Amino acid sequence: MNLAQLGETFRRARLAVNLTQDQVAELSGVARPRVSQFENGSLPELGAVKLLSLFDAVGLELYARPAGHQRTLDDAAAETAHVGPQPAADTDRRRVRSSAVQPGSSKTPRRRE
Repeated sequence: MNLAQLGETFRRARLAVNLTQDQVAELSGVARPRVSQFENGSLPELGAVKLLSLFDAVGLELYARPAGHQRTLDDAAAETAHVGPQPAADTDRRRVRSSAVQPGSSKTPRRRE
């Protein structure tokens, strides 16, 4: 993940917690113009202390993991918790059985030759 992607993630988190850039600047100690540059991807670099301060202000954490690390079950569970309840299933979608096999039958359908 590059700095521009971190900035976009930060922006979404800031909006989700309903904070302005000015409020984040005050909470983190990072100047508001730098907050704006970070969010829009025009900031060439940002020190680790400032990055952690910004993330802390909006409730994000930064994890270090080996390059190429795959998602874990903990990652999937955390994503599910942040998404919230899933929408109700589409009522027009149903599971349909093949007419070749009757429910409860152990026979497999014959192949036609």
